[in-house]
Amino acid sequence: MTRRRAISPFESVYFLDLGAAGLPLYDMPAYVESLVRGRIDPALMARALGLLTERHPLLRSEVVHGDAGLLLRVRDRVQPPLTLLDGIDEPFAELINSRPDWTESMLHAWLLTDGERSQVVLGVHHGVADGRSAFAVLDEFWRYYTALAAGADPAPERRDVLPEAIDTRLADAFPEGEIDALADALAQAASIDTKPATLPTEGMGRPDRPVESRRFVVDRLEFDPRTTESVVAAARAQGVTVNSLVTGLLLTAVRAQLAPETGPLPMVCGHGVDLRTRLTPELPLSTVLNCVTGLQTALAVSHDDRLDAVGREAADQIAGALARRDPERFLLAALRAGARGIALPVPVVSYGISNVGRIPAHPVPEDVHLLRFGGTANAPGMPPKIVAAGFGGRLLLQNEYDSWTYGPEQMARLREALRGSVEDLAR
Repeated sequence: MTRRRAISPFESVYFLDLGAAGLPLYDMPAYVESLVRGRIDPALMARALGLLTERHPLLRSEVVHGDAGLLLRVRDRVQPPLTLLDGIDEPFAELINSRPDWTESMLHAWLLTDGERSQVVLGVHHGVADGRSAFAVLDEFWRYYTALAAGADPAPERRDVLPEAIDTRLADAFPEGEIDALADALAQAASIDTKPATLPTEGMGRPDRPVESRRFVVDRLEFDPRTTESVVAAARAQGVTVNSLVTGLLLTAVRAQLAPETGPLPMVCGHGVDLRTRLTPELPLSTVLNCVTGLQTALAVSHDDRLDAVGREAADQIAGALARRDPERFLLAALRAGARGIALPVPVVSYGISNVGRIPAHPVPEDVHLLRFGGTANAPGMPPKIVAAGFGGRLLLQNEYDSWTYGPEQMARLREALRGSVEDLAR
């Protein structure tokens, strides 16, 4: 229980620049945002941001050097920077390509305005929060702001104790010999040169590629509540989760763009797993902490495979992996291999899925109407991914990709394939 602790091996990839040999996660931001109709008061917004940092010590932490490496240290007070911008669409597209100055604060905020529309954007350092806890922060922000707008004076409990890192919490969950053996197996597998099928890098070297401030693309497909309920009903009828059904939608859409046109291709879908739900007792979403790791699901997919069959196979594999506690075991084994000086290759996936789950609509003041909310996180070298989420009863399938790597034409084809598959399910 401390205001100062070491940055854990799991967290370190977000705080150390490992260059081309590491995952592209150094100083990576996660952005969450709300688009509303109505005016937002910057002064009240700044007060709500200050309340967030009072309650969450990681949001007012700073990185310092210790005798054994980098440390996180809680500061007495941090006021997150708030930037006001005119316009919404263009400024937001540039904003999500930016990198905040994390020495000021682990939380930054922006208020974008265009007539009667306002967009609140929160950016949090990915080393201290994953996407799911970032959305919890967004919800908490709006609760404070709505209370302040109504004339209340919320006083959240001030917390000064840094939460333990997720790998520290899991350190004693498995026998040492089991993790050592798995680390050895990962090291041996690293020498085997087998890679899954991936989309061609049509964006590489294009003379018409976007400027750096528009490099990362967020392409939203949002479906109305009726279509959303139809997708949920289809998943239930097939006995799979919506996440597994989306896996089938995605991999069949990607396979349709790959040669050869006949026969199966090995594909790997990268899934995000929230390890806070794997703890006993579970760690609440309201705990600001990065708890998300990856799970690779390998399948052989042909052009004529039905998406429901691919989704069912993915569901079976995911269920088996979770039952074996693969996400926790593989995370600890990879960290163990790294501690031994074994450089494991960066995992290659055909496509990624960030399953945010169902998020209820957050509160807003009486004179404000919530239009939509969402989030994004990207960095150079990351594979493309789909964010699958239910926001306020509406299904969002959001394609996020690096336009310097992947061409707009192929991503447009993928988008329309996903749209068509979802609409077919809703018929």
